[in-house]
Parts: sequence; C-alpha cells; structure tokens
Amino acid sequence: MAEYELVIEEAQREDSVSLAQLLETVTLESDFLAQDDRSSVLNGEQLASYIDSRQSVPNEICLVAKLGHEVIGVCNVTSNQDTKTSHIGDVFIAVAKPYWGNGIGQFLMGTMIDWAVNTPAIRRLELTVQARNERAVHLYQKFGFDIEGTKKRGARTKNGEFLDVYLMAKLID
Repeated sequence: MAEYELVIEEAQREDSVSLAQLLETVTLESDFLAQDDRSSVLNGEQLASYIDSRQSVPNEICLVAKLGHEVIGVCNVTSNQDTKTSHIGDVFIAVAKPYWGNGIGQFLMGTMIDWAVNTPAIRRLELTVQARNERAVHLYQKFGFDIEGTKKRGARTKNGEFLDVYLMAKLID
C-alpha cells in the first residue's frame, strides 16, 4: 500500500471532484453537520466554479487536506462582502470519518488561522457547533475560540430531538 504525505493547501479547480465526494460522504457519516443527506451538496462542476470565483476574494479561503489526490478534509472561510461585516469570516470544517483523531482538523485550523492573522481582511472568525460535539468544541477552544452564546434548539437529529448549538468566535488581532 502506497504512503502519501498529508498536504494542506488552498483548493484548486482540480480538487473539485474529490472535494464534492468528501462533502457528500461527510453529510452521510456525521451527525454533527448542519446539513443532512437531503441537503444539496454542490457537484464537482459547481465546486470548480466556486473555487475559481473565490481565488481572488481577499476575505475568503477554501483549504483542503489531501493524501495524494484524495481530499480528506476541508476548512472553508466565507465572508459577507458588505463593508460593515466583511472583516468577519464564517468557518466550516469537516474531515472524513476514517481520519478522525489523526490531527487533520488541527492542521486545517492552524493553517486557516495563520491565513487569517496574515490577511488584513479578516479580524474575526465565527462558527457554530453542536454543543454535544465535545471533540470539535475542544479543538476550537484549543485554537482560541470562545463560546459567545448558545442557540437553544439550534439543530435537531434525524429523530427530531432538539440540540443546542454553540456560537463560537475568535478575534484576530
């Protein structure tokens, strides 16, 4: 079996098919994401267009974690282009379940925060996370995110059970 080096880099057009597969997979294998298997996931062509359109936006980035040509993780920062809130980046992160517990999320978060610190466009990062996702909450706190509030009944399970969602943020100074 071939060994591959883990690479964290900005998503490129050629990553779009593998990234689409990752996003489709994580919606099925994780009960911690906001979307479920009925949510629309962009296909490879749509993701290629998205990646192309974001390359020149200074307050957004899409990072991928890759083993060989396979995308196994993603960290995406989107932002409003309105002048009043364009300094706020909304963070989404996901890692394929077979790679959980191997530090992939830490590498993605570290790279993303380094980007945020070194771009004058972002001064605040925000994310939401289910309160029951203790591993993710711990990861975010490790990187300096604070729980700023709790959204009661902010999500629910496939069985209809309501879940609390933390609103977390990190200031970039």
